[in-house]
Amino acid sequence: MRIGIFGGTFDPPHLAHLQVARAARDVLHLGLLEAVPCAIPPHREAPRADGWDRFAMVVLTFAGEERILPSARELRRGGVSYTVDTLEELAAEHPGDDVFLVIGADSYDDLPNWRNAERITALAHLAVAARPGSFGLERLRPEDRDRLRPPGDPPPPGRKGIYRIPMDPVPIAARRIRERLARGELPREDLHPAVQRYILARGLYLPAAPEERHG
Repeated sequence: MRIGIFGGTFDPPHLAHLQVARAARDVLHLGLLEAVPCAIPPHREAPRADGWDRFAMVVLTFAGEERILPSARELRRGGVSYTVDTLEELAAEHPGDDVFLVIGADSYDDLPNWRNAERITALAHLAVAARPGSFGLERLRPEDRDRLRPPGDPPPPGRKGIYRIPMDPVPIAARRIRERLARGELPREDLHPAVQRYILARGLYLPAAPEERHG
């Protein structure tokens, strides 16, 4: 079976995440795609929302999507969430299956700085989605040139493949969503309606009450 891992902070999950997940699932013919919110991200500031709130929003975002499964594996593991650890875990659970790591162009650009990046590229094929402001596969690293394949084609002998997710970059960013919510705006066009309701019910990312601002 072909299995995908789509990780991130999901702080909050938004409709661009949903579009990338759908496109990766369909073009790569994945039997299963796990959407995995991290516990503590290694490459950026701590998430604003609690991990289990973020997981709940991932569940709401992907509800009803065939072959997309929200996974709490990194939250249960705790600590800093390193992709290589998640891939090792998945490989042990699914020996012999093809694993695809679904990432944005910004993550591809930064991949050499990730913990044990060579092991990551030995464990999983890369599936890369365009992101506004990032180069991604438009600036392919020399060591990756023979790995780039059209979706559906086999990888090069003895190596994992790199596949382009065929979709235009979606100009939605979680940081801008948080900024708008902090100003009292609700970016309805960027969030699943169920996530909007969850954010309002839980008071996530919203302006602090006067007593909270002044102590």
